[in-house]
Amino acid sequence: MYNPGPLVFFIYFNGNNPLSYQALNSDDAILVPTGGTGGVRDPFLVSSPDKSKFWIIGTDLLIDDTNWDAATRTGSRSLYVWESDDLVNWSSDWLAEVVGETAGMAWAPEAIWDADAGQYLVYWSSRFYDEADIAHTGTATEDRIVSAYTSDFRTFTEATDYIVIPGTPIIDLTILPLSDGEYIRFIKNETALRVWSERSSGGLFGTWTKIGDGYVNPYVTEGPLAFHDNEVEDRIHLWLDKYGGDTQVYGYVPQYTDDGGVTWVNGDRANFPALMKHGVVVPVNQTQYDAIEAKWA
Repeated sequence: MYNPGPLVFFIYFNGNNPLSYQALNSDDAILVPTGGTGGVRDPFLVSSPDKSKFWIIGTDLLIDDTNWDAATRTGSRSLYVWESDDLVNWSSDWLAEVVGETAGMAWAPEAIWDADAGQYLVYWSSRFYDEADIAHTGTATEDRIVSAYTSDFRTFTEATDYIVIPGTPIIDLTILPLSDGEYIRFIKNETALRVWSERSSGGLFGTWTKIGDGYVNPYVTEGPLAFHDNEVEDRIHLWLDKYGGDTQVYGYVPQYTDDGGVTWVNGDRANFPALMKHGVVVPVNQTQYDAIEAKWA
């Protein structure tokens, strides 16, 4: 699933090859937002622990109707949400407000099941303005990662800071579970314009330590997407949206690691469409695969 514009598109892989895939629905959008700004970015697919229910959440932003400065001052504080029982039939979208009026936006939402809390931890990027600055014309805080809990993606606990790094604006967090309370996460540094990696052995709220020198490659990148290989044990794939620097390559740059993120190997992106970015890869079983293929292939 990915997002080259204000709509949501689906792809599926040929077998278990993460670099070979086909566009679904003749490469036409599968989900089109009806509320909010009319544009969805950064779609992320969330699975319930038993895989009986799924949600797609995304940023409510149609950038063609605004500009980046306005989008961070008076942008939407809500997320788009769709729901499905089978990955094929999806509900109409709804908007879920997740952060208060001092926030300038809510960008790049993701969610992960927190077994200790028995709820989904939803996290996204926001910046905040002084309460007296109602129009958000002044100076904001640096971008930070904010989180809240939900069980249904309709009602949320009060948003609280999840990751704040004084002096460093950060966006585009993604978290990948490993095993036994271990996680690896990837975050974009908006000053360096690069993505770094960290690891925790103490759960989602444990101590996170940078892996190696932190940065996973030297490129101007954002929108990290991480997933486990279906066949090679301990292999983690990481796709990053390359949007600056040299002009030879734009869009997803694939790489993988077999040692927990210490070293990364570049993958072959020859068949990646240039506009594919800011999406998610999820494993499906054969029944789900067959249903998706029958519906949209």
